[in-house]
Amino acid sequence: MTENLKRVQMLIREEQGAALAEIARAEGCSVAEVTRRALDLGLKELKVEDEFTRRARAMKKAEELRAAMRQRRGKPLNIDIVEDLRQMREERIELLTRFLDR
Repeated sequence: MTENLKRVQMLIREEQGAALAEIARAEGCSVAEVTRRALDLGLKELKVEDEFTRRARAMKKAEELRAAMRQRRGKPLNIDIVEDLRQMREERIELLTRFLDR
C-alpha cells in the first residue's frame, strides 16, 4: 500500500538535520521517513497538550461559575472536592494512558 505524500520544503537547524541523518543511518531508512515519524510523534504530543489545555480552561471556568454562584446565594455550594479531584485524576490517567499506548 502506498502512502499519499505531499512534498514540503522547510528549514531546520543544523543539529536537527544531523540527528535525523544519524537516526536514518542507524535504522537503514531515509531522512524523510525519520522526519515523518518524528512529526507523527510530535503531533500526538501536541494533541494531548491541547486536550490538557482544554480541560484546564474548563476547570477554570467551572471555578469561576462556582464563585459567582456563591456570591449570589450567600451560602456555600454543596460539592465534594475529594470526589472532584478523584475524577480529574482518573481522567488525566486515562488521557496519559491513551497517549502512551499510541
